[in-house]
Amino acid sequence: MHRWSVECLLADQQILESLAGRFLDVDSWRKPRDPLTAAERDELRRSIAGLRHPRAIEELCAFAATHPSAEVRRAVVEAVEPFVAAHPAARELVVWLLGDDEDFVVFAAVRIAGRNRLGEAFQELEDITGPAELGLFRSLKPVGIGAAVVSKAMGQILGAEDRAVRIECEKDYARTGQLPPGAELDEHWDYEPENLPTPVPDGMVLIPASEFTAGIGIDDLVHPLYDVSDAVPRRRRYLPGFLIDRYPVTNRQYDEWADGPAATEHLLCHPDEPAEKDHRRALIADARFGPDHPATGVDWFDAYAYLAHHGKRLPTELEWEKAARGRQGSRYPWGDEFDSDALRWFGAAFCPPESVEHWREVLCTFDDTTPEVTTVPVGSHPKNVSDYGVADLVGNCWEWTDTNFFTRDRMKPMITGRPRPEWATAEETSVVIRGGAWTSIAEELMTFFRGKDLFTDRHNEIGFRGVIR
Repeated sequence: MHRWSVECLLADQQILESLAGRFLDVDSWRKPRDPLTAAERDELRRSIAGLRHPRAIEELCAFAATHPSAEVRRAVVEAVEPFVAAHPAARELVVWLLGDDEDFVVFAAVRIAGRNRLGEAFQELEDITGPAELGLFRSLKPVGIGAAVVSKAMGQILGAEDRAVRIECEKDYARTGQLPPGAELDEHWDYEPENLPTPVPDGMVLIPASEFTAGIGIDDLVHPLYDVSDAVPRRRRYLPGFLIDRYPVTNRQYDEWADGPAATEHLLCHPDEPAEKDHRRALIADARFGPDHPATGVDWFDAYAYLAHHGKRLPTELEWEKAARGRQGSRYPWGDEFDSDALRWFGAAFCPPESVEHWREVLCTFDDTTPEVTTVPVGSHPKNVSDYGVADLVGNCWEWTDTNFFTRDRMKPMITGRPRPEWATAEETSVVIRGGAWTSIAEELMTFFRGKDLFTDRHNEIGFRGVIR
């Protein structure tokens, strides 16, 4: 059973319902009651270990984070430790409980953070004890068991249990904002790499585990269009293996799903998705966006839902960039030089741009008939392929990712119950889009260019593809 399938979610929900009835009922814990026995704790952990679907694990962690029983909070965080490398929700629960009021809950979370080198926990831990260097000159507060447990976990995260080495690592972190390899920030993994489907499914490409070049260097700043503060500094990053769609999802593929029952049952849709959302494309009546063209006119929620029903998810921007830059870290999938014949871009859809001002002025001529050709069928440009074999990564349509533009963390949209003026300009609703589109000039089409858009917008320039990790 695929871990992202509807059947998997239904099975996990039965487990959660059983746990709620036997161990986790909030009302029963607001009254005096006997603590969990050792046998009950073991049963609770075994049941949680049987969960597989990300949605079920998210629900469990959200439920446990504010549960009135410290005993339950501790039991759940200990039970989800096997998930911390695979599920962002488990990592978030660990970090959240670092600020718990109960010692044994905090100690459990701290030990899990240390054993698993959770980089996102480091700042929280440092706020508790202060930097190691201060301990050379004065006694640190708080003192006792808590300080000792936290200090050990910080050393484990840094990979430097010797105080002198740890001090140097902390100085590097303060200066660069980067933690040592093995405890990096901003890239959460939600998969078991050893369990990738084999053979590789039709229409997908295996991106092998390796380091790769991400971001840009000073020699790459080729145009004032770039905002250096938005850029990712060039560095080497490591990603385990993953599978990515060879081409973007097409209108034909998307419409077949959107017109079917899966799109209206909303079982695997994002939990923050507006109620009774209509997943049909906004551009379905515009004949210029043909069946074999990339599926545009869909928002982030649409893409999330489609992919979840197909056992996939959106790529993070680092996954997308690795697939696009290939083994050589190229500026374009085919190499370092722009080739106007290798992709669908502004120069082909309208005319060669004379300047940024001219480009923007021409874009204002877009209407129901201009230009006559917008996107083109996927696979129309054979040169537009990275050396991994992933096609159409730049031009034709931007692609949604699962990365927040400002935090560089996974997307966590939270708009339910909030008025649009409040969330429409909030940082948590800005998604990284990658690759440029049929309306883009050359500088936007580089493999490291970071675009952004509001995640509820349904533009004719943004499509998507899926990954399995």
